[in-house]
Amino acid sequence: MPELLLSLDVGTTSLRAGLFTPAGDLVGMAATRLSVRAPAPGLLEQDAEAIWRTARRAVDRVLQSVGRKPADLAAIGVTSQRTSAVLWNRRTGRAASPLVLWSDLRGVEAAKALRQAGFMSAPQQAAAKLQAMVAANGAPASELAWGNVDSWLIHRLSGGAVHATDRSQAWPTAYLDLGTMGWNAALIAHQGLDDLAFPALVDTWGVMGHAAGRVLGAEVPIAADVADQQSALIAHGGQAKVTYGTSAALDVGTGPQLVFQSPQIPPFVLSSVHGETSFCLEGMVYSAGSALDWLRAAARLGGHARFEAMAASAADTGGAWFLPAHQGLGAPYGDASRRGGLGGLTLATSPAQIARAGLEGLAFRVREVLDAVGPMLPAGPPETLGVDGGLSANDTFLQIQADLLGRPIRRHALREATAAGAALCAARGVGLLGPAEGGGFTRYDRSFEPAIGADASAERLAAWQAAAHGRA
Repeated sequence: MPELLLSLDVGTTSLRAGLFTPAGDLVGMAATRLSVRAPAPGLLEQDAEAIWRTARRAVDRVLQSVGRKPADLAAIGVTSQRTSAVLWNRRTGRAASPLVLWSDLRGVEAAKALRQAGFMSAPQQAAAKLQAMVAANGAPASELAWGNVDSWLIHRLSGGAVHATDRSQAWPTAYLDLGTMGWNAALIAHQGLDDLAFPALVDTWGVMGHAAGRVLGAEVPIAADVADQQSALIAHGGQAKVTYGTSAALDVGTGPQLVFQSPQIPPFVLSSVHGETSFCLEGMVYSAGSALDWLRAAARLGGHARFEAMAASAADTGGAWFLPAHQGLGAPYGDASRRGGLGGLTLATSPAQIARAGLEGLAFRVREVLDAVGPMLPAGPPETLGVDGGLSANDTFLQIQADLLGRPIRRHALREATAAGAALCAARGVGLLGPAEGGGFTRYDRSFEPAIGADASAERLAAWQAAAHGRA
C-alpha cells in the first residue's frame, strides 16, 4: 500500500523533491539550483518550462535514490515561492511568458496606480505585474491562463486537468477578496482581465486532483498546496519561526484572528480548510541569503564553510557594518528604493570582520522585524523562535541571532522545513494525519541561548542602526 509523501518545494533559487513518511521522517531529498535571469535592472525572471522539467527530473531522482517507484506515493504536497506569475496557453498548456519572480520590481508604478484607485497592492505582488504581462504577450486574454509556480506545477503534474491554488498562495497576489475569500472581481475588472483564466481556489489540504499516470508513472493524489513561508510555519507547529532563504521571513501565527496594523507587517492566510481559515503575521527581509552570497563573492570571502569560519574567528566587526537591502528594504520600512550598504571600513578592517558584519547585519534586520511585530500580537512577542532554511546550518550565525534577538531560538531538525510542511499538509489531505496533527514533522535538533544581556543587545542594535540607517 502506498505510504510515502512527496513534497515539491520550489523556491526562488532552488527546487527540492522530498520523500517523507507519515511519521515525519525524511526518506530522501533531491535538490537542484534554479537559474534566474535579470534582463534589466530590477527585473527578475525564470524559465517556467525549465522549472517543470527540473521538477520532473527531481522526482525521478529522489525515487531512484531510495529504490522506490511512483506507485509507492500516497500523496503529493506542493509548496512554492509566492506571488510570482506565469502565463500559459489554455489550448496547448505550454508557457506563454517567463515566470516573473516576486522580487521583480517592474510593478512599482502599477502598484502606486492601484493604490490610488483604492486597491491594496505592493510592487512584489502579482497584481502589480499581471496586466502588463498579458499586454506584452499579445494574445487575447481568453486564450491564456495564469498562476503562480504552484499552479503551474499542479497543472503540469495533472496533465492539464487541474488549474488550482489555495488561499495561502492566492492572498499574496493581492487578488483575493478578504470579504468573500474568493477572487476580487472588482480588481480583475479594473485591470480588464475578466477573460483571463484564474486558478480555482481549493483547500490548503484535501485532494484537488491527481498526478496523471502518463506524466508521473502512477495516478497519485495531489493533496496539498501551500505557500512556502506558511508551509514552514506549519512545520513549526504554527507558532513562530524565521526562515532564512533568498529572503528571511518572520511569521507568527494568530489563529482565526486577522490582525492588521501595518502594511509593512501584513497578515497572511496560514491555511484554509473546509471554510475555516487561520492567519499569521509576516515581516520580510527581502535580501538575506542573496545578500550574503553577494558579499561573499564581492569581498572574495570564499564558500559557505570558510565564510562561517571567518566570521566565527572575529570577536567583533571592528566598526564595519552591512545592510542587506539589495532588492529594497523590507519590514518594517517598506522602502523599495533603498539598496544595500557596506561601510565603516578602515585599513585595519579584516576579511573576518567583514564576514561577521554580514551575519550581524542580517541578524539586526530580523531583530528590527521582530521588534515591529511584537506589539501587534495580542499575547505579546513570542518567547522563543523556531528557525529553518539554508542559513540555519550556520551555528555562528544562529548564536549571533540569538544574542541580538535577546531570546532563545530553536533550529528545526529538517533545515528545509518548508518541504516538511508540504508533506505534513499532504498527509492531512489524504487522512494519514488528522487536521491538527503534526506527527513527527515538528522537531528540533538544537537550541541557542543568548550569551549577552538585553541592554548590550539594545546598544549594539542602536549603533548598527545609526550607521546603516543614518540615525543619530
